[in-house]
Amino acid sequence: MYSNIIGAALISVAHSVSSSGTSSAPDIISQLQSPGYEVQLNGQLSGGLSQCTVTGVHQSMPTAYVDPDCTSND
Repeated sequence: MYSNIIGAALISVAHSVSSSGTSSAPDIISQLQSPGYEVQLNGQLSGGLSQCTVTGVHQSMPTAYVDPDCTSND
C-alpha cells in the first residue's frame, strides 16, 4: 500500500513537471517530501529556491533527485 501511495505521488509530480514543462521548485519538493522522499538537487542554485523551476525528477527510493532551473529572467 505504501508503494502505491508513493507511486501516485510521483505520477502527480511527473504530471506537474511534464504538463507545463516546468513547475515551481518549492511545490515539487514539498510533493516529494510528503510521502517520505529525501530530496537532492542536481546542480547549483543561483538565487533562492523560490525563483527556481523544476525540469525533471528522478527517483530511487528513498531519494528523489530534482533538476532545478534557476536562470534569472532579469
